[in-house]
Amino acid sequence: MAVAALALSFSSCKETWDENPVLVGHEGVQTVNFLNEPVLKDQPVMITNDNSTGTFHLTCSQPYYGYAAVATYKVQVSLSEDFNDFIELSQAFYDCSNINPVNADIAAAIEKLSGVQSEDDLPMPYQTMYVRLHSQIDQSPENTEYLSNVVSFNQVSADYLAIWVSGVPVNMYVRGGLPLASDWSPIPEYQFVTGPEENTWVISYLEMAAGTEFKIADASWGSCNWGAGDAPLVIGEEYMLNTGNNPGNIQCPADFAGSVQVRMEKGNYYLLLDPKAE
Repeated sequence: MAVAALALSFSSCKETWDENPVLVGHEGVQTVNFLNEPVLKDQPVMITNDNSTGTFHLTCSQPYYGYAAVATYKVQVSLSEDFNDFIELSQAFYDCSNINPVNADIAAAIEKLSGVQSEDDLPMPYQTMYVRLHSQIDQSPENTEYLSNVVSFNQVSADYLAIWVSGVPVNMYVRGGLPLASDWSPIPEYQFVTGPEENTWVISYLEMAAGTEFKIADASWGSCNWGAGDAPLVIGEEYMLNTGNNPGNIQCPADFAGSVQVRMEKGNYYLLLDPKAE
């Protein structure tokens, strides 16, 4: 379900600065009144995992640059009207009538601004979310940067963890003939936690002997059951895991002591056995 926050009106480029007045500047950037007020600003909006791919809908009128120009618009979100602390979303927009930030990006922004650390902090209370636009002409950035006026959505919340939080245990283990669980059972000592970077998972320290066979798997050998790829594993080098149907076991090529890392990029998962002093 998409969140539709319709705007009162949409107008095209203005012909004079009188119609597009300059407001108070912010950190050296001029502020211009070009973002339309949302009609549904008072409607309660709960962002959930189910509607996370939906969007908010905003419209604006383009600041007048004195010539025909294609401007880039980015949405900035804050929980305070003065924007002392704000997050600029990465998605760029080019059509003043279709500025549609994704719900998941909005949820992540308000969770970061609220200091959410885990699912224990959710659901968040409904609160006012302030929005403005950052406009710029990419091909000629000098003297083309403007901030819009501020509008608000007065009852916004999220009930799922939309941000990446490091140190959170996940249902993923090194399972194999390991010292503490030679029967391949999943145990906390061999459980991954979320890493410092998004889409990374780590075990801070693990030992295994040369010749040990293992896999990266969840507790029930379910969707995460990853094994040996096309080449032998080399300690200290990234190794692309085979995530196909029940792949073969990975074999440790030498005695190992160090951290275990898994990284996902473009749908592929990479394993790294990183040796370090005990």
